[in-house]
Amino acid sequence: MRRGLRASKRGADAANRSDQEEQAGPPEAASSEVEPAAADPATVTADPATGSADPATVTASGEAEAEAIAPAADTPAPEAASEAPASPETSAFSEAPAFSEAAPDAAVTSEFASASASDAAQSTRADTAAVSTLNDPEAPAKAKAEPVPPAPAATPEPAAEAVPEPTPEKRRRRQRTARLPGTIFAAITVTPALLVMAWLLAGLPLLLANRFNDIPMLIISVPLAIALVFVVARELPSSWPHGIREVWDERRDRPDPAAAPTVAFAPAANPADPGDPAGTEPRAIIPPERPKIDVPWWALIATLVVAAGFAYWQLAENSQQIIVLRDPSTYLQFAYWIAQQGSSHIPQSLAAFGGSHPGMSFSSLGFYQSGSTITPQFMAGLPMILAIGIWAGGSLTAIAMAPIIGACAVLAFAGLVGRLAGGRWAPAAALVLAICLPEQYTSRNTFSETLAQIMLFGGLCMLADSFALTTGRHELTGPGRPSWRDGPAPNVALAFFGGLAIGLTLLIRIDGASDLLPAIPFLGILLVTRRPQAVPLGLGLIVGVGYGLADGFLLARPYLDSIEPSLRPLAMIALAVVALTGIGMAVTNIRVTRRWVQYLLRSRPLRWLPEAVAALTVLIIIGFAVRPYFQTVRGETVPATINYVAELQKLAGLPVDGHRQYAEDSLYWVIWYLGVPAVILGTLGLALLARRAVKSLITWRDSGAARVWGLPLLITGWVIVTVLWRPGIIPDQPWASRRLVPMVLPGLILAAAWMAAWLKDRGHRLGASRSAGVVVAVCCVIALLVPAAVTTFGAGTTKTASGQTRLTANGLAFKRTGQGENRAVRQLCAAIGPNAAVVIVDAQTADRFSQVVRGMCATPTTRIDSPTTSEVSTVVNDIERSGRHAVLLGARQSQLAPYGGSARQVVNLLTTQDAHVLTAPPTRTWLIHFVVWLSEPAGVSGGPVANQTAEYSRHA
Repeated sequence: MRRGLRASKRGADAANRSDQEEQAGPPEAASSEVEPAAADPATVTADPATGSADPATVTASGEAEAEAIAPAADTPAPEAASEAPASPETSAFSEAPAFSEAAPDAAVTSEFASASASDAAQSTRADTAAVSTLNDPEAPAKAKAEPVPPAPAATPEPAAEAVPEPTPEKRRRRQRTARLPGTIFAAITVTPALLVMAWLLAGLPLLLANRFNDIPMLIISVPLAIALVFVVARELPSSWPHGIREVWDERRDRPDPAAAPTVAFAPAANPADPGDPAGTEPRAIIPPERPKIDVPWWALIATLVVAAGFAYWQLAENSQQIIVLRDPSTYLQFAYWIAQQGSSHIPQSLAAFGGSHPGMSFSSLGFYQSGSTITPQFMAGLPMILAIGIWAGGSLTAIAMAPIIGACAVLAFAGLVGRLAGGRWAPAAALVLAICLPEQYTSRNTFSETLAQIMLFGGLCMLADSFALTTGRHELTGPGRPSWRDGPAPNVALAFFGGLAIGLTLLIRIDGASDLLPAIPFLGILLVTRRPQAVPLGLGLIVGVGYGLADGFLLARPYLDSIEPSLRPLAMIALAVVALTGIGMAVTNIRVTRRWVQYLLRSRPLRWLPEAVAALTVLIIIGFAVRPYFQTVRGETVPATINYVAELQKLAGLPVDGHRQYAEDSLYWVIWYLGVPAVILGTLGLALLARRAVKSLITWRDSGAARVWGLPLLITGWVIVTVLWRPGIIPDQPWASRRLVPMVLPGLILAAAWMAAWLKDRGHRLGASRSAGVVVAVCCVIALLVPAAVTTFGAGTTKTASGQTRLTANGLAFKRTGQGENRAVRQLCAAIGPNAAVVIVDAQTADRFSQVVRGMCATPTTRIDSPTTSEVSTVVNDIERSGRHAVLLGARQSQLAPYGGSARQVVNLLTTQDAHVLTAPPTRTWLIHFVVWLSEPAGVSGGPVANQTAEYSRHA
């Protein structure tokens, strides 16, 4: 009991100390320091019969919990509590620093079968203040504190309004029922990341060994996926500390139906003890207020409906980008090749052309010529996932996987919102993201951003779950200690797999290396505070990043070499972050420096550091808003990009300046797709969250929200600043909007949802009615949805011929691109025929169709960009000598006429492509015309050759 009283005094904030203490000098290095206890503070529940502490009922507690149960001002605490010395753990950097925490999953061990008084503590929490009534018969008489009466000798009759205590079985049943929707929500929102994780973990080693085939992948990945889901989902939390309040109020923010009823002390008509100044006696057993569950059933169902509706919508508007124009078709051709051949290395097949010839090359758009092989441009994560569709039904099935991946990304984002802002906000935030045009744009095409979202959001969800399970494992239902057969503790397993999922984003997109940088200081903080999640999180990150580096250096080295000017500064920044994190860890582990840091943090200037960080967050967004008025970003050096931007400027009637990058307008890209209300709410939310995180860091106290929010907040802030400052992409829309997809738009939506929840809760605490809170929530959701919907649907007005005004919707919400490309490619392959070798004599046709013919037609292909008659004739003759027939491809008939043979048109496809707009959001698609002519030079006989083996085998 005395330990519980001492715990109630812990938590005095250094910022609230007197000015005299703040101006005092730092303690001497040689002065003695109070050593903290070896174990965390504990609250001991006494046995009602004996008054002694039962070791089985000791539950973990912390300073935030102590503050929650501290006596209120109008209920004086016993003198023993007032004289308890302050714990050294309240200092900013203690001897064994550790964030104090509430124990959300600790079992309630005391039960009350009747109104008979016991010597154990009885407590009742209110929404805005914590009041604790304590009774200790061994304590001395208190002179200034109002004592609590001792227990009466006989058990009084309960009042008529007494509510019988539910049986343990009923309590357990209620607890399971209350936890069920939250547990299901937690499981389904991390399952996509676990399934992708299992496939990538099995796929990369097989791809490195050139054995990436369907049967081995299924044999390895399916059992691995089942094991991962079992290990992670066997024990998940159903509620999380969201940080909506300064102190996590368990009774409101988490379901705990098994909480014990409390004894209400009412004034007694005839006090049993004349010396009792309070004159109170137990009158009735009042059950605790029913808690407000974190994830109700309606929120779970609504989240699933949003994800399913998004998948259906994007499947209906799915795009067919098969002919290589930009990244989606490059990823698809990469996937088609590895699904058919089991290797990422594409042979040049020089033997089919009779050897090497002057002017002949094998590179094309998205594919590099490297030595004797051709190497795809990008990381192998997304192609390995799309290979599932190739094996299942071909290229169209692989394309249809993009909407499924996008829906899983929306579901994972809903899981992150539910953990960080509350389950009731998950459907609304998921709907805002689903309505957002960049999310739809990347979900209709085979982009890597949505797959990276699954892994990033899923990893952050698992990390939040690991912090919500503060005890490491739920209470055992029977005697005995945990065994190694039980596997790792849930919080350890969740931290490892969370770090692994986050690290694997590097295997999906090389830009993930920048997104992972905030994990380094966050990991350092966990190591300093000796959190059990620190080591497994670090190991998971190392394994995931190792997979990405192995892919980059072993399979995509030409791609890394091509972007070396961007990777070198990133590598230097990463080294600097590692060095600073190491220095910070060393400083906090040295006693003398730690005491100096503690003194500095108590000084007046640094006491305002949280407010300064919040103000800086707002100023950064304001700076991006006024940036176009003071800066015009130029610096493009790639000739092809310069010419492309100049052509777009001519089409739009803009001043021609191909070196412009339009990075100064990056915040306005966000406003186009999300709207001003989302930016304002998100900025305020990020500012308030940053203030609370910094305050928790410098005071070294946390109710749980700082740990749960820590890494998502760091990644969101870092990505927003770096991407808005330097998008690093060709600036036409909607192409450039893909840079906002991984974390900029979701991060602002997440912070805006949290801010809306904070406003609603703050209004309730200030006395607003329930209906007023509902109105605030609805208004916030509408403010987030309407601007995004206006851009996506292209809502507007127009005048008819009769002069009337009518509403129109001409946006990209229901417009498809690339229709007919699959049929055109099949016609091209049929026209080429078997046993051929293709020579493309037009540069643009070669960029678009080289890998299409090589992969989907299974035909050796080369290009001659500036051909002469002698060069082409030499190649054609050598092809004939190798036993194949030569096929020439070009964009016009005139290009093939000099080489003989009858030219015919084999591809004539007029379809749509994405818009290319520089200074406004896109509202329509553009037309594109694919034309391919084919000829077989005169005098060269085609047809199959006896005993001629196929150049490219097929595994699907």
